[in-house]
Amino acid sequence: MKVQILNLYSNEKESGSELKNDHGQSFLISIEDEQILFDVGQKSHLLLHNMAELKIFPNDVTKLVLSHGHRDHTGGLPGFLDKRTKKEKLPSFAHPDFREKKITKLSFIKMPFGCPDLTQEQEVKLDFQLSEQPQQITRCLKTTGEIVERNEKDGVELIAMHWEDGKLVVDPILDDLSLVLSTKEGEVIIVGCAHSGILNICNYVTKITKKRIKAIIGGTHMVRYSPDEVMYVANQLEKKYDCPDLYLNHCTDKFPMPFIKKTKTINILKKRFGQEKVKNCYVGTKITFEC
Repeated sequence: MKVQILNLYSNEKESGSELKNDHGQSFLISIEDEQILFDVGQKSHLLLHNMAELKIFPNDVTKLVLSHGHRDHTGGLPGFLDKRTKKEKLPSFAHPDFREKKITKLSFIKMPFGCPDLTQEQEVKLDFQLSEQPQQITRCLKTTGEIVERNEKDGVELIAMHWEDGKLVVDPILDDLSLVLSTKEGEVIIVGCAHSGILNICNYVTKITKKRIKAIIGGTHMVRYSPDEVMYVANQLEKKYDCPDLYLNHCTDKFPMPFIKKTKTINILKKRFGQEKVKNCYVGTKITFEC
């Protein structure tokens, strides 16, 4: 059985492409009769533009999974739902905390950065199935659920905050989850931002599946790692996880704030592993596996 993973929304596009790029993430995972939307990007008009260019329509989507509550992964939801006309509710999977209030704080400026509010008309189109535990999406695709063990460096962002006991504090982003696709060659990890830490996610996946990791796809939030920390991740991927193929994008080395220092993570990894292992993952990129 062939599975296709299509990048609908991300920071970069190929030169000359009619697709739109923006800070955010969305993938469409096609498995037999299922069309699973993983995140919805930040701006619905850009998501819908790319879907139309790629001949994908909101009514085609059979399930929705949200990696976490940040706006660059959930902001496209209202507009997507407005264009969806199916009477059947859309099965939707996420962590119970994904709709908590989240903000970005820059000095004295506070900006909302959580999941947008939905109207009643939009809300009734969704059938939310919220859980901290792993959830089976299809026979060969499941969520990780909340990554509890974070012994390695995580991808928590210091300007991403939430409220605890009435105080504004750095958000540990416990709602972060990823997808695991079981293929004939091993497990494929599909991440939104990997705020729980890409090595922590890899450790969890190998513990529960007892299989090798074939590939990692998506954003890994190593944009704020030091070059030495990126090299440590690379060494661990080689020594402990059989050197998976890397299709990395979004927050791996991109950040929307122009004055914040960014590590050129993908360049470091390409120099370390070569372009055969570290592949481009632009808007419109299609990746296929056999399950």
